[in-house]
Amino acid sequence: MEKETLYRYIKCQATPEEELAVLEWLDRDPAHGRELSEIQRQYDLVALSGPLIDKYHEQHRTARWSFRLRRWSAVAAMVALVLFGGYHFRQSRRMAHLSERMLAIEVPYGQHLKMTLQDGTSVWLNAGSTLRYPALFAGDERRVEIEGEARFEVVRDAQRPFVVETYACDLEVLGTKFNVLAESGSRRFSAALFEGSVAVTNRLVADERVVLSPNRMVTLCGGHLRVGDVVDADEYRWTEGIINLTGRSFPELMARFEKAFGVTIRLERVPSIHIGQGKIRQSIGIDNALQVLQQFADFSYDKDEQTNTVTIR
Repeated sequence: MEKETLYRYIKCQATPEEELAVLEWLDRDPAHGRELSEIQRQYDLVALSGPLIDKYHEQHRTARWSFRLRRWSAVAAMVALVLFGGYHFRQSRRMAHLSERMLAIEVPYGQHLKMTLQDGTSVWLNAGSTLRYPALFAGDERRVEIEGEARFEVVRDAQRPFVVETYACDLEVLGTKFNVLAESGSRRFSAALFEGSVAVTNRLVADERVVLSPNRMVTLCGGHLRVGDVVDADEYRWTEGIINLTGRSFPELMARFEKAFGVTIRLERVPSIHIGQGKIRQSIGIDNALQVLQQFADFSYDKDEQTNTVTIR
């Protein structure tokens, strides 16, 4: 990122396009945030030390200017106070503006994405998922919204809890690692905790709230929260490009394949299938994945390369 653009951003003189470019640059690497903070520190130091340096030189001139110097110092202090207050007023306005600006990332089928939020929190987004988050976390909480599936590794901040909002539940944490699945279209919701603790509040039923401990999960059943153990860790290894096959029906597997491989799958018939335990890597591609399933179920398939459609027969 060009230094001139960063200086304009710090001085609140950047265009909306430049502000967005800076925010995207900050999202790409936590080191960029430290670089911007150092530039901000240097800018503040120059802005505040300039009047003090001038004052120092003036004080070492002839004594006959002492009265004028004292009067100048009082005026300079007032000016510095006004400038400093104006600077913080502009910064406060900019922070408020950024905290109100919501950004969105939508991951297409066939891909998954890892990103780092402004506070250092890591987020993995599964295929077909959308994350909405503010350009800057401000206030007494860090709130984001998720539709689809995501894994979070939240940086601890005891003064500002991290809240994940979904169509069904809110998840509140201080610093932890967890997976959340929330699909409003299919009315599915589940959350699994790997480290720390998380409080889950039902948005559909008043006053229903549970607190999870590590290796516990919560699902939404009949509109109510049901807590149990995490029984299959492979279910949450999609961040590594692994598709879990264990215990899934054929339609469920095809739904996963559609997202993982970015294809459309049409079922002319639904074969029975039972896989006691198994997983495959997303990198093997749709053809190899279907050939693996053919070892467990009786079906054939055709693939239309032009429409990227697979038909199961």
